[in-house]
Amino acid sequence: MKTYFIESLGCAKNLVDSEVFAHHLQNAGYAPADDPEDAKLVLINTCAFLQSSLAEFDEILSAYAERKNQGEIEQLLVSGCVMNRALEDFIDLFPEVDLWIPLKEFKVLDHYLGLRNQGATERVPLEDNFYRYLRISDGCNNHCSYCAIPSIRGSLRSKPMNMLVPETYKLCGEGAREIIMIAQDSAMYGKDYYGYQVLPKLLGELVGYKKIHWLRVLYLHPDHFDLSWLQLWKDHPRLLPYFEIPIQHSEDHILHAMNRQLGRAELLELFSKIREVLPNAIFRTTLISGFPGETAVDHRNLLDFIREVPFMHLGVFAYSREPGTPAHDMPKQVNEEVAERRRDELLSLHRSLMTPMLESYVGQTLEVLVESVVEPDPENGNDETSYIGRAWFQAPDIDGVVFISGGEAVPGTFIQVEVEDVIDVDLFARIV
Repeated sequence: MKTYFIESLGCAKNLVDSEVFAHHLQNAGYAPADDPEDAKLVLINTCAFLQSSLAEFDEILSAYAERKNQGEIEQLLVSGCVMNRALEDFIDLFPEVDLWIPLKEFKVLDHYLGLRNQGATERVPLEDNFYRYLRISDGCNNHCSYCAIPSIRGSLRSKPMNMLVPETYKLCGEGAREIIMIAQDSAMYGKDYYGYQVLPKLLGELVGYKKIHWLRVLYLHPDHFDLSWLQLWKDHPRLLPYFEIPIQHSEDHILHAMNRQLGRAELLELFSKIREVLPNAIFRTTLISGFPGETAVDHRNLLDFIREVPFMHLGVFAYSREPGTPAHDMPKQVNEEVAERRRDELLSLHRSLMTPMLESYVGQTLEVLVESVVEPDPENGNDETSYIGRAWFQAPDIDGVVFISGGEAVPGTFIQVEVEDVIDVDLFARIV
């Protein structure tokens, strides 16, 4: 039997492309392998956002190339963001690769497999989840000075609503209970295609569909979020008041150098206004420590900012000096060790602030999506079946989970639990 395995690197947006590749491979008669050890064809869908991403790809590709040399793999294919960044650094070093597929050029794979062009809309889930990602656009027009995405994935290209709505219905028909909208900048959805931002219109098309229990929107750029949209969140409980708004920094001169529009005062006002309309809103953001020109005072002010805005979830990245970006050649580059130390200080402070937020749920009853079963393990003192799930303020993979005990549950269902404890980023609860 012909078997395949897709190594999907990077973000959820890349995962969507990997699911399209899976559809094409299955149309060609390949069956999915649960383990790469059992696959005769391996496709690596790459991330090239940061130098660290390229280093990870190099390590993974080297391992697969060695397996191909040993005859364990028959076909080795590569696609993804590396095709538009640093390809020349890899193509000569890895003759083991049978096909380098240009970014999103699924017809190249079809030709290789001997298929007629299958299009690029159908997807096959690669993971056994009860959530699915809906990529509403690709590319970006923001040109943040530290970011290589526009040069890799191109300018903003929105997917029309008349394609997204039936795609959503199909995802729900395949078992998705939660739909997660993703893009490089979800707030700008439709600007290129319709001439104006139509995210609220798309949300309005979907919130009434009863098979969607939770609808979550990620990657809302603060410069483009319109506060008038909040009425949608207020009117529709299925639309989760979970706002991932990546601000990157708080200080005006740093934000200006990043090519961001809102300054500290406007950002504070944005989060304050959201909380005014939606008092239970949860915030997630990302920050960059050690951006060129960042001083010790800027860092202290950023620490003060996250004390002021209640971010339940926060990610911090030490600045990565990416070739081809304007920030690469900026003066006053910050020492790498200083950037990493500042990152650690931001994360440490946030952890101390996040813990009381999570502990406020102790004793409360929450609705949880049950995602998996944990079988009993008597040898380690666990005599009962338990479960793992997520509350509405926990996005998959990044925000922690809820460990559930005290009864029976079925994966893919929503149940009521009472929170009993918090450890690190995770909640522990019993079925009500």
